[in-house]
Amino acid sequence: MKKFLSVMLVAAMSVSALTACGSSEEPAENAETAETTEGGETDFTGAELTVCTWGGSTGAATKELAADFEARYGCTVVFDEVNANADRIAKIQSQVESGNVETDVVYLSGAYAKQGEALELFEKIDTNVVKNIDNLYDFAKNDTGYGPMVTVGRYGIMYNEDVLKEKGLEPPTSYLDLFDDKYAGLVALPAMSGTAGPYILSKIAEDLGGSLDDRQAALDLYAEKKDNIGMWYTSDLVPALTNKEVAVTVYMDFMIPALNASGLNMKWVDAEEGNFADDVFINVVKDAPNKELAQLFIDFALEKETQEKFTQLNNESPTNKLAEVSPEQDELICYGQEEFDNCTFFDYNHLNELKPTLIEEWQKIVA
Repeated sequence: MKKFLSVMLVAAMSVSALTACGSSEEPAENAETAETTEGGETDFTGAELTVCTWGGSTGAATKELAADFEARYGCTVVFDEVNANADRIAKIQSQVESGNVETDVVYLSGAYAKQGEALELFEKIDTNVVKNIDNLYDFAKNDTGYGPMVTVGRYGIMYNEDVLKEKGLEPPTSYLDLFDDKYAGLVALPAMSGTAGPYILSKIAEDLGGSLDDRQAALDLYAEKKDNIGMWYTSDLVPALTNKEVAVTVYMDFMIPALNASGLNMKWVDAEEGNFADDVFINVVKDAPNKELAQLFIDFALEKETQEKFTQLNNESPTNKLAEVSPEQDELICYGQEEFDNCTFFDYNHLNELKPTLIEEWQKIVA
């Protein structure tokens, strides 16, 4: 899941790029213009592939890997860094609906990827090109025919060990603990509009005998204990942790190394209720200027070697079951079927239906 810098960079496609790249639906044009490299790959010299993803560490890691893709196919990969999932999908929707599509590939967190599928913003995956889908864990394959899960991480509890020790507090062991009076003012939780907001509400509801569809007891607890929560975050959590304004939160596991590199002493808790999958999907944008090259980029992103390198660079877990990680990384990330089984993978279609109501209910409570 994963991403806190927003930089807009959109590349204009030249006539030569469109001719050189083309799509798999234009075999005659490709036959006339495509060449092959010494390695036998199709040569897309002059083509510019535009990839829309996060900024920050995720964008930097993806850029570094893209250099290998450029060398293989002779193309240029241009990055459009848009931090928020909501902004990214809105941009893609605007392009598709206007008939002026400039983006070829887009990365989105699970709920937003499913929203994009419902809006028909993506092309179906060509499995004749994207052959690495066969090597994915079953949960990462997308039975709708759209783009698969390319990485997966965890949302879960983390805490600043130094701060809790100073205050003589033991770390929380469950999501319900986060509302305990002893942690008053120390806890940061995601706003309901954020990716993980509904996740936590669902676990609290289950702890109290309900579910996300039967959540009144959980909402009552939110209302009763709202003043205990030091902040409801959207994109401002990192500075709050760094400045020790808060010390306990629910956040993405891959951020722990970066936080600790800044001088913090963050520790992970495997909550009693389990963790939440922080999954990322990769898709070809509908009517993309470079459909064939976009499909090849997705296949590249799913390769064993690419996934291993991305994990090394950004601490997000591979979805290719052939990919291996170092023992040191295994300590940090969610890796392997057993650990994935301890993660909740949500029905995003149902979650997307509920989310406007959840946000409205939450706003009434915390306002």
